Amino acid sequence: MPGGVDTALRECAAHAAGKGIFLGEMLDRLGRSSFCFSALLLAVPFVQPFSLGPLTMVAGLTFLAVGWQMGRGLARPVLPDRAARLRIHGRGWLAVLRFCARLLVVCRKITRPRLEAWVSGTWGDRFVGWLIFVGGGLLALPAANLPFNNTLPALMIIFACVAWLERDGLMAVVSLAWGVATVIYFAAIGVALFFFGSQVWTWIARWSPL
Repeated sequence: MPGGVDTALRECAAHAAGKGIFLGEMLDRLGRSSFCFSALLLAVPFVQPFSLGPLTMVAGLTFLAVGWQMGRGLARPVLPDRAARLRIHGRGWLAVLRFCARLLVVCRKITRPRLEAWVSGTWGDRFVGWLIFVGGGLLALPAANLPFNNTLPALMIIFACVAWLERDGLMAVVSLAWGVATVIYFAAIGVALFFFGSQVWTWIARWSPL
């Protein structure tokens, strides 16, 4: 599996430097590894503190679809047409692909097969699939102007993919921790906005002549 993903990254980079290749076409070559390959590839651009606008919603829906299908035991992901026809081409995608390759190299220095029951077999596939699904749902939440609203769910998805690819259940636990951190972050922001809004209405009521 890891070797197949490494080969896929090299092939994608070669195509991206040339005429490009559709994401759906690339996934056809990977079989079951295509779930985590596609999720990893699409999550990397979101590991930064700024919103990517409409792309965030498209990616979030794609993660929801990939996670749901992996959790349901499908052989390969069936992506939304817009995502499947995403052309991997140009310098931007080359940078993403190279980052993915470097990320896997770094991860392999700290990962090893452990807690494999969390990421192996039918149960492991479903668990990782649901981690990707939840991460996609958190990414798709309408919080466009919040800092790190993309970063935290993206890290949840990336660690889930690394966990499955490297058969390291500890990385799945880390992914789950990122998910909890995301929920706490959004909840804290929501509570802060609620109290701020309540205070504003109090000030308005106090100073309003009506």
